[in-house]
Amino acid sequence: MITEANIIRFLQTNASVGWISFFQFVTLFGSYLGLIIFFAIIFFRDKKLSVVFVVTFVVASVFNQLLKQIIMRDRPFVTYPDIENYGGVDGYSMPSGHSVCGGLYATFLFYTILKTSRRKSTKVLCAIFCTLFPLLIAYSRMVLGVHYLSDTLVGIAVGVIFALLAIFLYKFYLKRRKIAR
Repeated sequence: MITEANIIRFLQTNASVGWISFFQFVTLFGSYLGLIIFFAIIFFRDKKLSVVFVVTFVVASVFNQLLKQIIMRDRPFVTYPDIENYGGVDGYSMPSGHSVCGGLYATFLFYTILKTSRRKSTKVLCAIFCTLFPLLIAYSRMVLGVHYLSDTLVGIAVGVIFALLAIFLYKFYLKRRKIAR
């Protein structure tokens, strides 16, 4: 029977020290390093949207913390010795905050590139990146033993939903403002 604990165990037993280091680096992009990079990309393409991006990040982060307090799911048990040191993360597991950020960042980036780029190849590459990026963040969180699969999937969904809602409201605001003039 495949359980989430078995998935974590499988990922950990097949991880090398090099892969663990790689995933420790990858997981940084689901936190403030990603926030800075994606904010800069969006800011240089659409300054108003970058403000919406930051506000959405703050609101989604607060919502994520509220969900963690409501669900109160413990983090996975870490068995792989090289991961154990990294696994000392405080707080609850569901949903994964890094995955929320990954979904949020990727959705905003995709919207920004879709809106501002003229080249089809850029849009296609961005779509591929924006699909793989949150999944890579989620995978890194599981390899590092701090989240279950469902934690990361719910996190991505929360991030994407908040981003889509914010983008919809932003577009609605711009349309209403244009009509009012």
